[in-house]
Amino acid sequence: MRKFLLTALRFVLIGTMPLLILLVVYIKSDPFKVLYNYDEYYDTNDNGRVGLNKDYVSSSTFLNNSKRNKHYDSFIFGSSRSIFYQISHWKTHLPINSNCFHFDASNETLYAMNKKVEFLDGKGVKIKNALVVFDHGLLSQDKSKSGHLFMISPALVGDKNMLSFQLTFFKAFLSTKFLRAYLDFKLSGEIKPYMRKSNLLDDTKWNYNMELNELSLDYFEELMLKNEYYTPERMASFYERENVRKSYSICIGENQKTMLMNMKKIFDKHQTSYRIVISPLYDQLNLNEADVTYLKTIFGEKNVYDFSGINKFTSDYKNYYESSHYRPKVANEIMDSIYLSK
Repeated sequence: MRKFLLTALRFVLIGTMPLLILLVVYIKSDPFKVLYNYDEYYDTNDNGRVGLNKDYVSSSTFLNNSKRNKHYDSFIFGSSRSIFYQISHWKTHLPINSNCFHFDASNETLYAMNKKVEFLDGKGVKIKNALVVFDHGLLSQDKSKSGHLFMISPALVGDKNMLSFQLTFFKAFLSTKFLRAYLDFKLSGEIKPYMRKSNLLDDTKWNYNMELNELSLDYFEELMLKNEYYTPERMASFYERENVRKSYSICIGENQKTMLMNMKKIFDKHQTSYRIVISPLYDQLNLNEADVTYLKTIFGEKNVYDFSGINKFTSDYKNYYESSHYRPKVANEIMDSIYLSK
């Protein structure tokens, strides 16, 4: 029996050895930056990087900066489309001493946005100003997302999802596609086309301001000034539109109404000065009229600004980096119009 047990143990150890080695590599390298705390999650000098969970980066950066006695009171909420509402321009419309922070997330959900507002309120943070950037996709999502890049940060839900959060990242690391790309990058120091194509790794040149949690694409803007940005490869993402008024289906259901009313309740509690922007998306689809009406009913007609559909922003592809994200010049013009119109 003893010999049998030793033999069985040997087979178990041999079978699990590769996994143990990968676990050690994962713990040591922390490719997704979720195991340890970092002063700064983005190094703009990197020649390539693993995609990070922006929800986690935003909440972790907020907590880190708060410990450094950075007292924020003004927040921009939204998906990656909201990051181009640059704080330097937003502050021209705010009280002089406003302390601003981008509290965005990639592929943001209404569920997670509501949790961010609750999180700030629970921390006793005074929300003096808020800029909320909506679109149909965000408003449609009333539940937490899955996937390592989009899961909600544990800090926003009282660490209730910490185990599943960490397991999700380890499983993503064990993916054959990711492991191949990650090890290839570590050995070669080079981001290769297949890595970009599968969104496994990225070498986009961006700038990052840790204090504001603000990403910017200054390099892209420089290329545009030189008329070198809209290459045939980039133009391929700009599909033809029908130039006919069309609308999304209604997306605000009962769950969304509960979350939106909760956000409004917290804004009222803090006497927040807020603006709600409905993004001008390249698809030129209008947010459903019933949804716009509901948002105006909850937040006030003078606080909700609808830029969806066919308009001067959506008609020109040069207002976009690609078919999903519009440029800072559009966001600046929107901010100017919504703050000067009241």
